[in-house]
Amino acid sequence: MQVKQQMIINATAERVWDILGHQYGNIAQWASGVHASKGHNVSATLQDAPYSGRICETNLGALKETITRYDEREKILSYNAQGDKMPFFVRGLSNTWVVTSLGNDKAQVDMCMEASLLPVFNLIMGPVMQIQMGGILKQSIEELRYFAENNVPHPRKLEAQQKLQFKTAS
Repeated sequence: MQVKQQMIINATAERVWDILGHQYGNIAQWASGVHASKGHNVSATLQDAPYSGRICETNLGALKETITRYDEREKILSYNAQGDKMPFFVRGLSNTWVVTSLGNDKAQVDMCMEASLLPVFNLIMGPVMQIQMGGILKQSIEELRYFAENNVPHPRKLEAQQKLQFKTAS
């Protein structure tokens, strides 16, 4: 199952790639669904990548991501994600970001998430998961756009941070 999103961002491709690629470990700065994030050290197979993966703390618990492709020149980043709280019928989850310069301080961002589900569950849960994942991707790419264009987190991210602070203070 694949879910795709595309968005035009009023920022240079270099600015967007800096956020997605160079600052890969810092997704918690701008994504409301990520409470905390930390990049892993670079592996020998990803020589240009600043990290080999990251850990993201989310509402679904910790997600461990491993970069599978990092292309500095083409501005392509792919990774696999695993989490202890993922439903048992999800056999694999991967995501790819592609940043393309459109000139005049504009960039196109394409995002493609793929989920591998057990065959029977693909029929039953696939359509529901496609809607849910589509909403999550749309939200993420909107928050990326806001952060790239304004250099501050989206109001949704600020609200999520306030809720988390209130929750931990209680």
